[in-house]
Amino acid sequence: MMITGKLMSRRQMNGLRDRPCLSMMRRRNACRAVTVFSVVIAAVSVHANVSVTKAFSNHAVLQSGMAVPVWGKASSGEEVTVSIGTQTKTTTTPSSGAWKVMLDPMEAAGPLTMTIKGNNTISVTDVCIGEVWQVAGQSNMDTRLSFYSNLADTIKNANLPLMRYFTLRQPGQTSGGQNPWIVVSPATAADLSAMGYFFGKEILKTTEGAVGLVVTAVGGTTITQWMDPATLKANPDIKNSDKGGMWDLWVAPAVGYGIKGTIWIQGEQNCNATDAPSYGERFKILIKGWRAAWGQGDFPFYFGQLSSTSGTAGPNDVSYVADIREGQRLALSLPNTAMSVNCDIGKGDWHYPDKPESGRRLSLPAKALLYGESDLVYSGPLYCKKIIDGSGIKLLFTNTGGGLVAKSGTLTGFAVAAASGSFTWGTATISGDTVIVSSPSVASPARVRYGWSNVPAASLFNKEGLPASPFTTESPDMLPVSVGERQTAAPPVLMARCPEREYLYPVNALGRRMAMNGFNASQMIWYRSGARGIIQIKNGKTHGL
Repeated sequence: MMITGKLMSRRQMNGLRDRPCLSMMRRRNACRAVTVFSVVIAAVSVHANVSVTKAFSNHAVLQSGMAVPVWGKASSGEEVTVSIGTQTKTTTTPSSGAWKVMLDPMEAAGPLTMTIKGNNTISVTDVCIGEVWQVAGQSNMDTRLSFYSNLADTIKNANLPLMRYFTLRQPGQTSGGQNPWIVVSPATAADLSAMGYFFGKEILKTTEGAVGLVVTAVGGTTITQWMDPATLKANPDIKNSDKGGMWDLWVAPAVGYGIKGTIWIQGEQNCNATDAPSYGERFKILIKGWRAAWGQGDFPFYFGQLSSTSGTAGPNDVSYVADIREGQRLALSLPNTAMSVNCDIGKGDWHYPDKPESGRRLSLPAKALLYGESDLVYSGPLYCKKIIDGSGIKLLFTNTGGGLVAKSGTLTGFAVAAASGSFTWGTATISGDTVIVSSPSVASPARVRYGWSNVPAASLFNKEGLPASPFTTESPDMLPVSVGERQTAAPPVLMARCPEREYLYPVNALGRRMAMNGFNASQMIWYRSGARGIIQIKNGKTHGL
């Protein structure tokens, strides 16, 4: 239907009703015209244009090797078709108006054009299929390349057409997900997360394909601000007034976007008496919640431990920074996690300028566990178990690589104590892949701390130059191992078919048996599932291996 001629204004229509001489026929015709016009307007509103979320804009990177969701809005009942490469997916928009399709896994490729068709057509150009990482946390992840004066030349030389970034929050914004994808170049690099840049550059060198960075980081934020609604609902004991705020604004618009994994640096804002004791558990709650929200399984979650701040170390320091670091270390009990240690980087200021090294360290687990460099040592030494031996305590470590070394020739930063009472500085010596700590003033040692300070000594490294994480033996053991057993970055031999072994089961980082069985899975698959050792059950008895 069409209406010709001029449409009457509301005043004119009211005037028709007010005229006593207007015939009934003219009134009926006027009403019929208005009714027809209303029907036309309603029909136009029903057939609204199809749209796609800003995460799918020109220069986007889609994750390779996995089913990738693409979503947007359209009219209820509208058929929407998404095409890219050789595949086409079609869906019918439900009454909510929110549509979604799942693209089949694709190999690294590009540039491609993605076409979204409904009542209208949208073309998204220069799309690459590659590796997508979420860059998350607070200021040490949020600060841009332009923040650091030592990175001016980095910006000038940042000609990386295969690296792109999608930053949900730029300064001054009040809602997330409105920014386009940006190709990294000297003209655009200044606004990219510095940590994200150096991490992404390492992945780019390793994969030689496109790398996309989805940046969801905001400075000065707490752990609970980043929790998703389902997690907060399931944990009503979390009563912080600021809970969930950052998630709602800066993560929710990107939830579900196909990613390889998440890199995270956060915790500085929780270094206080109220938050620090519970940080470790809350960090694990957050990781589990994010994985559930994304619906992509236990995707890799790699995090950088807190760096140094300021102060002078003492054997009995009350350090909330150390509490946070320990909570981060213990989060390694979750499957598919890894941690880089930064306690030797930066002193006196949270915002250390050595982002190139910090970013490189955070990229090592991805290279070793995901991108084929299985011989790469990706972590510094991690404490896992203590053995009290007379007047000394023997400390066992994983990730010793080529062996333990004292960076400056002498180990410092180890404090020892009896079962109760205060700590005193101890003498620490390397013995193979263990460290033995003792003190003449502690006859019956029971506890050891290393680097338990705002400013750790950072004296223990592996030969690959990666520092050991600070720790306290008062925390649970992370992995049962045999004395002197060498642990390297390569995944351990988890299963072997031997006639004398009846049953072999994996154990997680806490030594607990996992619900897995069989010999068919590869060592890497077992490792990524969270296995960190094996036990043998023979003739009804359990034996550690």
